[in-house]
Parts: sequence; C-alpha cells; structure tokens
Amino acid sequence: MTKWRWGFLGVNLILILSLFFLIRHRPFEFHRQVTTDLPVYGTVPGFALVERSGRTFQDKDLKGKVWIADFIFTRCQGQCPIMSQAMSRLRPRLENIAFVSFSVDPEFDTADVLSRYADSYHADPTTWFFLTGDTKTLNRVTSSFHMNEIGEPAFHSLNFVLIDRQGQIRGYYDSSLKENLRQLERDAKSLLKQKG
Repeated sequence: MTKWRWGFLGVNLILILSLFFLIRHRPFEFHRQVTTDLPVYGTVPGFALVERSGRTFQDKDLKGKVWIADFIFTRCQGQCPIMSQAMSRLRPRLENIAFVSFSVDPEFDTADVLSRYADSYHADPTTWFFLTGDTKTLNRVTSSFHMNEIGEPAFHSLNFVLIDRQGQIRGYYDSSLKENLRQLERDAKSLLKQKG
C-alpha cells in the first residue's frame, strides 16, 4: 500500500512539474512566433518626393532596406512632436534601419521647413528622411498604408509603420505606447536578420 501511494505521488509530481514548465515557456513560444511571423498588410507603391535636402527621393532609395515610417506635419502642436521625439529616441537603437517621415501638409512643409524641423530633432540626414511633394503622390502613399487622404479631418495617425526589404508593410505600432515601441524594435531587428 505504501509503495502504491509513493508511486501515485511520484506520478502526480511529474505531471505537476511538466504542467509548470509547459505554462512557464508558453509566453516565450508565443513571443517568438509573433516576432518572426509578421503579417503582410500591403506594399508601398512607387513614389518620387522631395527630401528635406531638396533632392528627389524615390522608393528605390529604400530598396533592400528595412524602414520605419510615420506621418507628421510641422505645424502640428499635438501628437507630431511627441511622435518625432519617440522616433528620435528609437533611431539610435536600430542601426542599419532607415526612418521616413512623410509630411501630410505639403503646401506648408517645403524642403526648407522640413529641414529646420528635422534639425530640431537632431535627425541624422543619412538615416532619417523627411519627405514632401505633390498631394496626389502623397495620397497614393497614404492609401497604401490604409490611411485616409491627407487633409481629411480623421487623417492623423499615431502609428509607426514597419516596412521590410521588399517594400511590404509588416506592422503598425501606436507610438504613444512604450510596449508597442519595444515590440516594434524587436520586430525590426527580426526583419533585419532575414535575408531578402
């Protein structure tokens, strides 16, 4: 009888320990799956816009690069400065990744205006690009990101958008949430490791 009880207790102990380790490792399994198996939300179309330097900047300039985009305008007194500050903090932690800020106020945001704005955030001109241009082209870009046309009241997005080496949109991240920015950093590094 005693041997039977000890055997029963031993089997139960093994089951409990197995369950403990199964539950304990599940979050890591889930995190790995989320990070390496990102969905594809669409593809950024071809475009030719004006960079803050005054030169023409095309989608081809980003070919083969992992990049992060956002949509701002320099007269914005609300979320845009917060987004640009978040981008400024994120950029040094992500080497070999490009950053692109599209202006949604092309009538005001000339290359000179964008240049002064970029300088106020100490934006490295070799890795962080500020783009403006004609409304038609910008609307084609925003449409590919599943956003409203520029100028519409409900336009403004707080999202940072992750794009892979093939120009495919792989994720949207609320820039106001620290955990989302940490996830963006992890996902961007994961894409950077993938050969394309």
